[in-house]
Amino acid sequence: MKKTLALILAFLMLLSLCACGAGSKGSDTAAATESTQEAPAAPAEAAEDSYGGLAAYSNFAADYDYAEAEENGADGGTGAEAGEINPDKIIYSGEAEVETRDFDDSIAKLMEMLEQYGGWIESSSLSGANYYSISRGNSGNRSASYTLRIPSQHFETVMNSLSEIGNVPYTYTYSENVTAQYYDTQARLTAYETQEARLLEMMEKAETVSDVITIEEKLTELRYQIESLQSSLTNWDRQVSYSTLRVGVTEVGEYTPQPQQSYLQELWQALTGAFKNLGSFFKDFLVFLVSAIPTIIVLVVLFFIFRPVYRKVKARRKAKREKGRPDKDEEK
Repeated sequence: MKKTLALILAFLMLLSLCACGAGSKGSDTAAATESTQEAPAAPAEAAEDSYGGLAAYSNFAADYDYAEAEENGADGGTGAEAGEINPDKIIYSGEAEVETRDFDDSIAKLMEMLEQYGGWIESSSLSGANYYSISRGNSGNRSASYTLRIPSQHFETVMNSLSEIGNVPYTYTYSENVTAQYYDTQARLTAYETQEARLLEMMEKAETVSDVITIEEKLTELRYQIESLQSSLTNWDRQVSYSTLRVGVTEVGEYTPQPQQSYLQELWQALTGAFKNLGSFFKDFLVFLVSAIPTIIVLVVLFFIFRPVYRKVKARRKAKREKGRPDKDEEK
């Protein structure tokens, strides 16, 4: 009987505890409902709190979709029409060697061509033979080197027109596709500019000095990133719009022969080249002898001046040796 009474009491206590828990849950729900009804005033207060604004900014920066911005272009999709394909960004460059028998005329033609197609000279150098090379029998050929910037739409035309100013034994062109890097950088620039605008809005609502300093630090970091990306885009735009062409112009006596030759022609060219080299050797040797004449004369004069002195010194040494021999014989 006592056990039954104890069980009944335990059951009643459990029911009372459940009832208290239900009442507490109902009061919490009612409090949450009242808090929800008063919620419209909270965003304004959060907007005035700069720390809350910085937190919102951080969430925005983390959730920003760079891929979507890249697809939309530099303006985030606001300036480009829907479905428009971004143009490729390709940098073209080239090198060429030009041989000429009329150096001045070829340089003048190159400058005319550059002006005709709207290009400009980035750097240039001009060299000619010095007195030493001329005294050694060299022909004194001149040479020039130019780094030209040509509008990309005329790059191929200029490359094909170099044969008009002289013989072109060597050309080389190459390209670099920077489309992916360009539009990725453009998308990141858009993201940083959006973040900068958001921080400027927060700056207007900041109330304390510490908040202003925190926002200014973030603005400084963003401004550095923005300027770096803008510099990269500007550099790419310049290289894409104006191709780079390096041209070397050399004055020669004879043009480099074309490689399309028969076997007999190659043999004849080798034979004639050997005779030319032999003639050049004797020519240089004769020039060397002529240039060495003053030195030879000085050496000959010195030889005849010091020869008698040398003979006298040699004779004295010989006489001393002869005088010393009899004395030694007498001692024996």
